[in-house]
Amino acid sequence: MNKKIGFIGIIVGMCIMGMANLVFASIGSEGKAVKQPRGIEVVVKQGDTLWSIADRYNEQADMSVQELLYYIKEENKLTSAIVQDGDKIIVPIQS
Repeated sequence: MNKKIGFIGIIVGMCIMGMANLVFASIGSEGKAVKQPRGIEVVVKQGDTLWSIADRYNEQADMSVQELLYYIKEENKLTSAIVQDGDKIIVPIQS
């Protein structure tokens, strides 16, 4: 019985330590300045894909094509990589 209680106490203690670690890690990152790229509006032309747009602007954004593609999707709240002729999307570019 005492071994069972001790084991449960260790498990609960580990869970509490893990949660505290998550809380303190998130608090520590709040004070740091994070580069927020500003964006430019791009009108999608016929034949454009998100990949081709990311490839066109990745050097300005100082990111790889894959990274910029991710941020374009995030910034525009896109659930897929499909864009249509005439769509306006924001391409995040660092200042």
